[in-house]
Amino acid sequence: MQQFPAATLTRDPTALKEAARKNPVAITEYKRRRFVLMAYDAYLALTARAADPRRSLRTEAMPRELKALALEALDRPYEP
Repeated sequence: MQQFPAATLTRDPTALKEAARKNPVAITEYKRRRFVLMAYDAYLALTARAADPRRSLRTEAMPRELKALALEALDRPYEP
């Protein structure tokens, strides 16, 4: 990921925007990444994937102990 110092926001915002149109860029303060700037379409695509927190997973991908606990919980009757 390309990085820009925060001063670029005021000194050369055009270069920052051009870079962010292509790929997300990191904005740094004191040489540490603090913010990310990206194109709005990229943001929408990213948040659309995160909008539904439900996931469908396979038990084969779980550690054995977790798989056993999950299968045991599924076998128990529902108690509200």
